[in-house]
Amino acid sequence: MQRQMVVPLVLLFLVAFAATAIAGPLPGAIFTTDEDGSRVNQNHFDKKENVYLDGGPGPNAPSGAAALLEGDYYFMVTDPSGKVQLSTDPVKCRMDHVNEHGVIDYAYPATCTASLKVRGKWITTVSDCTHATGVDLDHAELGAITVQLMPYLDTPNKGGVYKVWMTPVDKFVGDPELVDNGYSPGNYHGFIPAWSKTDNFKVKKGKPYFPPEITVRKFRDSNANGVWDGGENEIFGWQVDVTDPLAVTNTYYTAAVIVAEPAGTWVLTEETPSDWLQTCVYVDGIAQAVSPTVEVEVAGLSEETHEVIYGNIELADVTACKFYDRDGDGEPDAGEPPVPGILFTLEGINVRGEVIDLYDYSGENGCVTFAGLLPGEYTLCEVLPPDWEPTTPVCVSFTLLEGIDVSFAFGNICTGEADFDTKGYWHNKNGLSETTLSDLAYLNSLLPWQAPSSYFGAGDEPIDGFFEDGTPVEAANGDWGEMIAPAGSPWAEQSHFLIDSNAGGDPREQLAQQLDAFVMNVLHRLDGDAVIQLPDSSWVVASDLIADAVDVWENGSASEQNAMASLLDALNNSNAVPYIHYQPCEVIY
Repeated sequence: MQRQMVVPLVLLFLVAFAATAIAGPLPGAIFTTDEDGSRVNQNHFDKKENVYLDGGPGPNAPSGAAALLEGDYYFMVTDPSGKVQLSTDPVKCRMDHVNEHGVIDYAYPATCTASLKVRGKWITTVSDCTHATGVDLDHAELGAITVQLMPYLDTPNKGGVYKVWMTPVDKFVGDPELVDNGYSPGNYHGFIPAWSKTDNFKVKKGKPYFPPEITVRKFRDSNANGVWDGGENEIFGWQVDVTDPLAVTNTYYTAAVIVAEPAGTWVLTEETPSDWLQTCVYVDGIAQAVSPTVEVEVAGLSEETHEVIYGNIELADVTACKFYDRDGDGEPDAGEPPVPGILFTLEGINVRGEVIDLYDYSGENGCVTFAGLLPGEYTLCEVLPPDWEPTTPVCVSFTLLEGIDVSFAFGNICTGEADFDTKGYWHNKNGLSETTLSDLAYLNSLLPWQAPSSYFGAGDEPIDGFFEDGTPVEAANGDWGEMIAPAGSPWAEQSHFLIDSNAGGDPREQLAQQLDAFVMNVLHRLDGDAVIQLPDSSWVVASDLIADAVDVWENGSASEQNAMASLLDALNNSNAVPYIHYQPCEVIY
């Protein structure tokens, strides 16, 4: 055992009212243990001295659960009814602290005074009334300790049952200098039930007596039929709040055994997370109306037992996400935007045999979620608006398992037809009127136009309107002899290049001419870096085809260069090149 050092009384009152503000009911849990925090079977102790107060996560509680609010607390021991105060030291001696982890980490030192008559004279004595502590081995890393409940009187309960209380200092009603602040309905010696936590425990007595108990269990009702069938697992660590006849609410975790004194109505309420469905609840083997809250009537008889069993099934979500498949590959790639407003349907039959028929539209993030579904067989489909095409299956059928969320991606495109123009068009006045300096700058960034060529006699690269020696390129004329681009202008050089006769026979010139016209078509006939369909029905990103053509121009054989030139020529001569719009089309049903 450890004892805390004695500190001045003034310090006690400086810290006594530092509890955190609470919006009830009081969260967390307390329980009784041995000195080292070990649980005692069904809270049955051999001696009163062996009983220690512990707080925070209790039996079967998940990590981080049942934490008390940080602050200062008083505690006391009473009989199960709460009417008889059994603690014998002043309230101020029974104060501890809960740290930020929700566990008791400190018992405040305290002293108390007493007047004694010695040889006919009254004298005042001061004694240490600090409660002994132990180390809670289960949560030692959090600074957790246990606090001995002694001193307290024997309980008048015939079965040797006691009740320990704990309440925040700022919720205590009374004088902490006193041992007992009196009992009145709703006020148990200064402890208000709504702001208190309690735990029953028993110290062995000579006469055999077994106090009433309530056992709370939960099972995973995987077929949702409301019956605990073979193979369905028990669920441990599920929160159940239990309100005793004194109106004190304590938190337990399944499977829990509760010492149910005093007699009266005990109210149990299980946690109800949104992703679970309660399928049944039984009290003493009798099915009740499905509800998280049930009542158990306790008569107070020796060996009286009650059992509450909850059945639950974990629900699952089905999510559909629509992406605009710019490259048409059926995969959601980086940069491909979501598509809102797409209609999805979900049909199926769940484990209860219920027919499911749902629909909803994708949101701004392109997704829609059908939430809270029982396991079953389902089919998820998208309903395509006109002029949209799928790149993934429009329907997917699947088995939805209990508690396993699933998500599916649906790809779509909307297509158009581009009216491309020949190199002759881009040579004449109409094409030149569309050609911008930024177009020519893009051409000049490509390898065929970064240095003078051996095949172009009417000027040399880059396309800037001048020969390599600075001589301006002559003006360009139309079919009727009219000037369509002035001398020394890049438009003049562009015009001459596109209709150069290629007298040297170098296949790279024909390829470069067709590539020039293709680039102009891409820049002016498509909405961004679109994907186009080739004559063989395959799809290619326009910028990738440009890069491929440049590579063939530089490294390909003459036959490869001619083949690429023929491909680009076929595209440039088409007035209906299928392409995928770079931006999603408007969704209209």
